[in-house]
Amino acid sequence: MRMNKEILFIKKIVDKSCHISLAFFVLLCIAIGFLFITGTGCRRNTAVDVKVKKIVVILSGSTDDMSWNKANVEGIEACNREKKVKIEYLENVKEKDYERVFVEYAAKGYDLIIGAGSQFNDSIEAVAPRYKKTFFCVINGSIFDMENVLSLQINEKEAAYIASVIAGRETDTGVFAVIGGYPNHSMKNMLDVYEKNAVKMAKERGFSEARSLRAYTNSWDNVSLGKKISEQMLEEDADILFVYANKVCLGALEAIQDKKARMIGFVTDQNELNRDKVIASVVFDFQKLYSWILEEYAKSSPEKRRRYCIGMNQDLFYVTKTDRINYDTSLDLKRVLEDLKQGKIPLDEE
Repeated sequence: MRMNKEILFIKKIVDKSCHISLAFFVLLCIAIGFLFITGTGCRRNTAVDVKVKKIVVILSGSTDDMSWNKANVEGIEACNREKKVKIEYLENVKEKDYERVFVEYAAKGYDLIIGAGSQFNDSIEAVAPRYKKTFFCVINGSIFDMENVLSLQINEKEAAYIASVIAGRETDTGVFAVIGGYPNHSMKNMLDVYEKNAVKMAKERGFSEARSLRAYTNSWDNVSLGKKISEQMLEEDADILFVYANKVCLGALEAIQDKKARMIGFVTDQNELNRDKVIASVVFDFQKLYSWILEEYAKSSPEKRRRYCIGMNQDLFYVTKTDRINYDTSLDLKRVLEDLKQGKIPLDEE
């Protein structure tokens, strides 16, 4: 009888233990499931809670420009994949239609409308006061006094400085060919930085008469004009071309096909256009730019969304190289990228 009581007692303990174990197991499963769903476990959650449903980017050109518009679209699509959002974009918007397009999207209830370039500055400035519930962003814009407008400045002077290091190291004549799109303030400042450092480096290498030739096309897509200007500069011994005029670069590349001159790609990886002629490219990472815009929009209050400048502080630029550049150039680039990131090169004074 005593033995039966002991067996019964042990059975109760075992049953109780089983209930505790089962309860613990259920709780553990719930916890694991919660971590998996919220993304706080092993899986990284890359979604951004932007609290907006409609986002669109307005572009003045198309992806076949091999430069600014191509880089923007690739960045938008990559951002959509990584951040689990749906940013729309509209290409080839003509200047006469800028304001109308912004009005149409604002009237449709879009929450965030982004103008990809300083050319949209005036149109956004005109439309934004009429649509207070819509938030606007202009890349490389100069609107700093409106609550519903963010002006995002890309520190293109940093990118130009990086390109100048390649030019100054690689030139064989000490003469640089520079072609810009439109002679606005930002473009002039950026090209000033490029020319100043490229010429300085060439002189340090013994080219005492080093100089830079500059021209503007007043166009983003006049390929034939880009070729003509490049040919004229080649006649003056220019051997390194730097073009920031979108599709115009294709004309410059055509001009150097049978010459010893070479070109530095800018904004997109243009090396693949001709790896014998495009020796390196300074690439803008627009995926990071659009991710940054969404994150700032999600976390900032309107009064804080006025003016930002991003560049190497956000790892926005990187260099793709071909085997046509020398080892010393690669070493210089590595040092310069790190120095820019740490703020050791004060380009704001340029």
